[in-house]
Amino acid sequence: MMRKRWTAILGVAAVACLVVAGLGAAYLGRTVPGVARLLTRATPAPTAIPLGERDFTQLLPTATQTPTATPEPTAVPPSPTPTPAPTRTARAIDPPASATAVATAAATDTPSPSPSPTAAPPTPTPRPQWIAFESKRGEHGDYEIVAMRPDGSQPTNLTQSWADDLAPAWAPDGRHIAFVSLRDTISGKWGLENSSIYGMVFDPATAAAGEVWRITDGEGSDGWPTWSPDGRRIAFHSDRSGNWDIWVVNADGSGLVQLTTSPENDRYPNWGPGGKIAFTSNRGGNEDIWVLDVEAALSQGDDSSAVNLTRAAKRDRYAIWSPDGRQLTFNTNRDGNFEVYVMNADGSRPRNLSNSPKSTEGLADWAPDGRRLVFYSDRGGNKEVYILDLASLKWTNISNHEASDEYCAWSP
Repeated sequence: MMRKRWTAILGVAAVACLVVAGLGAAYLGRTVPGVARLLTRATPAPTAIPLGERDFTQLLPTATQTPTATPEPTAVPPSPTPTPAPTRTARAIDPPASATAVATAAATDTPSPSPSPTAAPPTPTPRPQWIAFESKRGEHGDYEIVAMRPDGSQPTNLTQSWADDLAPAWAPDGRHIAFVSLRDTISGKWGLENSSIYGMVFDPATAAAGEVWRITDGEGSDGWPTWSPDGRRIAFHSDRSGNWDIWVVNADGSGLVQLTTSPENDRYPNWGPGGKIAFTSNRGGNEDIWVLDVEAALSQGDDSSAVNLTRAAKRDRYAIWSPDGRQLTFNTNRDGNFEVYVMNADGSRPRNLSNSPKSTEGLADWAPDGRRLVFYSDRGGNKEVYILDLASLKWTNISNHEASDEYCAWSP
């Protein structure tokens, strides 16, 4: 029944289309003959198919289709409203007077206080340098310890004793001096009785001598003191064991210990910055410069680790370490008279610095900067204190006194 109804409907529609087409062609034929002819030629008349033979089944739905559900849109959360950053206002900070002004941004909500200018620390005043030496300027013709500036000014008698005071040695702090004295003997004269080691307080600002204390007891003839690098101990030579050996004692006189034990004579110690002592010994047959590590010798209980640096056929003595421990000055007569020599710490490259064949020079100590030496010489007739500039090798007499001045030491 349904199929017959669809067939009737389609038939009526087809007839209507044919009628409309015919009317259009007739109209075009009347108005535009060429067009009518083109239509007649281009489009042949369709062959009529009976309505009963037409197949419309392809237009019918084969199954009932379920419509696809449209998904619900997912809700998008609203974007948060951004919080504006706090407004900052530029504020100038007053700089110190010596600095260039700098603009600094400071937050208006939490303003920072302006920093106060930091005062520069005061420049420390350098400690005055002094040269101490033994001089026969005493009222009784005795030796005194005298200190003066490196330019020869402010000579000051530090000991003012009736007896001989000799061989000054500076402590590393520049405020204490060890020296040899016979003030506790009857004669007070060097070579007649046993000498002892003493200590003295020194004020480098005023050159005033302070307290004096006795360090050794005079059981032997003690001489030639030298301070340890830390200023706590003093080494010296003494004949209290029967021959000359090197001994070590605390600066307050306690803890006396024998350092060298050779049957030969060991004298004139000088304690270097590296913890080694240079000394003069004839254990090799004549006087040579030897070096000994103090702590190694004390731990071993002997001086077998001592090393001979010079091995010369002449006399080498009075070795003094340079401030950096790389060189040693010493006295030698290998050129005929005693001259000031310098060599490397291992004994290499010995060379003559004084080159004064007609005079005697002795005991050259170093300036703290290592650029000058102070020593004594009799080139002017009597022993005077001289400074030698190592760059120019120029000599300068800084004592200029009629008394004998010798065995000098430069303060640290």
